[in-house]
Amino acid sequence: MTGEEYVVTRLAKFFHSFPHVDLTFSTNNGSFNLENVSYTQSLGFWVAVPILWCLLNLVFFTLYACCRCCSQRNDKDGRILGLRVLIGIFIIISIIGIGFGFYGNVDSNQGVKDFTEAAEDIDGTILNIQSELDQQASSVNTSLKQGLASLQHEIKVNNIPENTLSQIQPAINELLLNSKQIQERVKKIHKDSSNVDIKKSISTIKNFEEYRFWFTMVLLIIEIIVSVSLFIPLVKRMKRLLLFFSGLMVINVLICWILTGIFLGFSIATGDFCVDPHNVTERMLRSDSHLDPDVVDYYLKCLPTDENPYGELLTEAQTILTHSRDTLKNIMNLVEPYLDTSRFQKIEWWLKSCLKNADDNIIQTITYTSCTPIRNDYMRALRGLCKSGLAGMAFLLLSMVGTALCFTILVLMSCRASKFMTKREYTPFEVDTGTISPNNTQQCFYIRRSHDTVDDRDPFLPHVEDGNPTSNTYYRYGSLPTGSTIRPEPPPSYQQSNTDPMAVPGRSTPPPTYADCADAGNNAGPLLVTHRQHSVPSAPLEENLNNTALYQGCQSSPVLLSNETTGPPSPYNPFYNPNSDITQNEPS
Repeated sequence: MTGEEYVVTRLAKFFHSFPHVDLTFSTNNGSFNLENVSYTQSLGFWVAVPILWCLLNLVFFTLYACCRCCSQRNDKDGRILGLRVLIGIFIIISIIGIGFGFYGNVDSNQGVKDFTEAAEDIDGTILNIQSELDQQASSVNTSLKQGLASLQHEIKVNNIPENTLSQIQPAINELLLNSKQIQERVKKIHKDSSNVDIKKSISTIKNFEEYRFWFTMVLLIIEIIVSVSLFIPLVKRMKRLLLFFSGLMVINVLICWILTGIFLGFSIATGDFCVDPHNVTERMLRSDSHLDPDVVDYYLKCLPTDENPYGELLTEAQTILTHSRDTLKNIMNLVEPYLDTSRFQKIEWWLKSCLKNADDNIIQTITYTSCTPIRNDYMRALRGLCKSGLAGMAFLLLSMVGTALCFTILVLMSCRASKFMTKREYTPFEVDTGTISPNNTQQCFYIRRSHDTVDDRDPFLPHVEDGNPTSNTYYRYGSLPTGSTIRPEPPPSYQQSNTDPMAVPGRSTPPPTYADCADAGNNAGPLLVTHRQHSVPSAPLEENLNNTALYQGCQSSPVLLSNETTGPPSPYNPFYNPNSDITQNEPS
């Protein structure tokens, strides 16, 4: 075989090995034939498999979202560093998968470009054959006949003996007959080359590939933007933005599975073609161009033992042209003594040029009709489609499947992480201003967190320690019972010394940060809080501190901040006075 021999790639064999099942669940041999209904249905079957999986994913996401929304579980803000790191790892994996998609998209596009360029070169060779044959026909029919007509006119004008004319006229008729014979020889070549029309197919493939390439590129860019943007709510712990990007990922998952089905169908069809491209091409050329089988085999296989099917016709045309040159030479020798020299030379040059051009055209046609240039372009087209194009399509398939799986996991983990990203809500504070002492020039700030009101009839809340074991009053930390006001018993540390209102249980002196306000309190009397005192057990230290008054600083006049819904007092409150029962913002 001349040139490179075609070798079926493993990737083509892999895609060809997929079962070819049509909609009636009957199998076929998998031979590439788009005109076969059973074969096209088998391709549609594999296109529908990922799309069906896509619909199942949509149903799963819908059920999962409904379950999460209907769940009554109260997930608190917790430590989710491990989950966030895992989400970040899957984001990186998805970005790598999308990078494979970019590579596969470019590689597939380059393979299709190589295929179309090689097909255009084949079409160019066919056009060159047609052009050479057209020029040869013009030289033999039009130009040669015009020259012979001029020669006959000169013979009539000049006085040529009858015996000479009897030799010249049959020679001229012989030249005209030779021109017709030459046209008959090349007519079949011209007809076969005209029937092979691949321009429309090449144009369709180029346009489709251009749209496919840019459409896939835009989708990959959108996917990588969504993947990278997911780092923002993940790092900033933004729940709503995380859920928004999770919704975008659900849409991307659906798009990925749809593209997987489309690319899978193209890959299987390409694999079927690349497993046996010679038979597929031969069948298509026979059906569309009506070429003889020996002609198709000659150009597709190009065996050294095969002869050019048009070589015999072109050789006969060359022989006729050689005989025509000899006949023209005899005619010019007969008429030269009777014609004007300049006129004779013009006619002779014209006729010889016509025959020479026709001979050159036939020689060029022999070169173009050789199997070598068409075979080389044909092999280049197969390399582009069956190696680069199919490999790029395989990378796209892996990218779409991997990205869809990563996005599915990211959606589930993001929904889980969002439940731990809830933040505590705060209600506005009411500001009460007042004067602790006319002589006091300092102002102290402290705030309280708001507390949720609870239903005192909740049977799962513990009883209030009011001394009545049969009482049905309950409380929860951060809420107040609606029963009677109970004055608490002062702690031991306060019973021993009531002179220092800033004293804290377990400490002999106030904290250093409260020294100034403590002095001001000793001079002006005890600082007062704006809530009623109730007897409740102490809450844990962290929650108790979060729900007590927090000292902010001192300025020219005292300001007390409170909320309508207040929490219980605590021994940890530095402004706690157990002996006071204050209902308004005035000193007692």
